[in-house]
Amino acid sequence: MSADNLERNSPYIKPQIIAEEIKQLQRKLGEIVSPYQRPISSILPKERQVEIDLLFDDIEIEACYDRFSSWEGSLSKKKIREWLNQFETTMDKNIAYLLLSKFQFFSKTIIEDATRSLQQKLLNLLLQKESLRQAFYSDPKASVKNEAELQKWLRNKSIRYAELPPPPNTSVESQYRLWAIYERSALTATSSPDSKKLRPLKEYFEASSGNPENSVFVFMDYTNGSGTQLTKCIKEINKLIVKYPVWKNSFFIFMYVVQFQGFSVDATVCVPSKSETLFYEEILHYKNPEILEILDIHKILEVEYDAFIEKYCLRASGKPFPGYRQSGALTCHHYSCPNNTLPFFHKSSQTWQPLFKTSQTPTATRYRQS
Repeated sequence: MSADNLERNSPYIKPQIIAEEIKQLQRKLGEIVSPYQRPISSILPKERQVEIDLLFDDIEIEACYDRFSSWEGSLSKKKIREWLNQFETTMDKNIAYLLLSKFQFFSKTIIEDATRSLQQKLLNLLLQKESLRQAFYSDPKASVKNEAELQKWLRNKSIRYAELPPPPNTSVESQYRLWAIYERSALTATSSPDSKKLRPLKEYFEASSGNPENSVFVFMDYTNGSGTQLTKCIKEINKLIVKYPVWKNSFFIFMYVVQFQGFSVDATVCVPSKSETLFYEEILHYKNPEILEILDIHKILEVEYDAFIEKYCLRASGKPFPGYRQSGALTCHHYSCPNNTLPFFHKSSQTWQPLFKTSQTPTATRYRQS
């Protein structure tokens, strides 16, 4: 009983007050004991659906197959199912499926669209270059001075499509495949002359035709991930510039279907002064906000996701790293899977069968011999 009650009821203590106080104490004791009287399952966190039920069935697998049907390697609904079954737990299988459902796949049709987009981006970029605009207006051969003729002048007089010079003991064979698509899809509707072909940069330098200040050398490839290969190619370009210094102030444009978001050509050592990159899309990273959001929807913790990535990268490649230089891409082209991509999508081992086998740059024999 409180001091106030004692003072209020002194010198008599009423039994009903004592009874009320006892009831209150009993209620408090009941609240303390109650959790321990319930089944233990009622106080544990609820089991997540992602741990007990698969998020996919035959319909979802068929939808994935339809998206990847233009893959030039061996792929079937059975192979997709077998790839998913390699993941050990239900939650692991579900994480793998979620990644597969968001996977960035570039079909032939998408790449054709990409080449047309890149050509327009190239023209838009060059139209902003005041030095090129002035060169056009001062060219006596360009009788009509308007934007349409400027674009035509850029395509025919300024842009020169060049091969990326191969570094020693490697190759950039994929550029020729992309050029064939670019030429067919992006250049057929223009008035580019038939002689406009992909040529070695050295041939352009040796020809000494045109004004170097107005020359735009355009290089292209499918993927620019870490930028390592481009850096090596730029070193080879610089060697040619040292040999032919008149071309040092030309424009050098590097175009990619897909490029890593964090790459900057300005950060590349010894890059020519007028260098820029253009790309169709950014590489989808395995920790892209879109990916993390869908994991959060299914209540998958990031620490669980990290453990999943490390476990299956190790199993597929022998290393717990998410791809070349830890780039962690979720990207594949219709003909090959770049080494930037998470290894368990494309690496094979004694304990792992990939979904897409890497086939990029199958040999570098031609470059080793040259």
